[in-house]
Amino acid sequence: MESVLAAVRVAPSKTEIREFPMPDIPPDSALLKMEVAGICGTDVKLYREPPSSAPVIMGHENIGYIARAGSEFTKRQGFKEGDLVFLEHYVSCGQCEWCHLGQYRHCENTDWRYNPNAIRYGYTPADVAPHLWGGFAQYVYLPWNAVAHRVPKGVTPELAGLATPLSNGIEWSLFDGGVGYDSTVLIQGPGQQGLSQTVVCKQAGGRRARLHRRRRDLPDTARRGSAQAQGRDDGGPGRNGGIPEFSDRPDHGESHHHQERARTQLQGVRARPAAARIEALPAGEGHDAHVWTE
Repeated sequence: MESVLAAVRVAPSKTEIREFPMPDIPPDSALLKMEVAGICGTDVKLYREPPSSAPVIMGHENIGYIARAGSEFTKRQGFKEGDLVFLEHYVSCGQCEWCHLGQYRHCENTDWRYNPNAIRYGYTPADVAPHLWGGFAQYVYLPWNAVAHRVPKGVTPELAGLATPLSNGIEWSLFDGGVGYDSTVLIQGPGQQGLSQTVVCKQAGGRRARLHRRRRDLPDTARRGSAQAQGRDDGGPGRNGGIPEFSDRPDHGESHHHQERARTQLQGVRARPAAARIEALPAGEGHDAHVWTE
């Protein structure tokens, strides 16, 4: 019988390579041949401190080619064998109120924190058939309710792997933070999420973004260079004159402590708290919008 190799988290900070049977693919399902599996900050945390002792194939930022596709899956999803797709990690029911609102990420069917039987890529235990519920494997199983998106032609699997952090950058910066033209933005943490928000804030017309390194973040010249590059077009400075700055000075505590310090120092500048790692700081009347450029 053909088998599939996968890296399985079996204990805190411990991985084993295990074999699983190649699953049968019913008409409404498919099989994804993995190309790229991103490593999220959540992966790092849950690898060190797993929420349970169950074995798990981690990996929830997944890009791959459709290796096999049932006829109903192709009809419903529009994908055929050989298509390159980005796979979301949510596997929702499609019937509840959240799903009908388009907010399927809140569906109980995929909420691993509260539903022990939830299906979510990178989180569901590997002992749940057909086992292939994570991207750190040769193949991933796609049921009828998997959420996949076609990768545009010309986009490599490596670039497509940035879809999740960039999506977070869009949601946290634009939707939650309200970043727009002439905004000044504080971004805490120079990881992939912080750098993604730097990109998004520039595209939204933000005037200046300050990317702040926290105490636990090691100095990283490559990240600094990447952040600064986001503020430049080919012809020179950013289109709104905003070149993101990268602070070498670590925080004196965790993110929420730094946000409290920011509120104190701004003293009246209209600050709209948004996601855990970003604040949009538009200039209030009579206040200096460059407060975070020093």
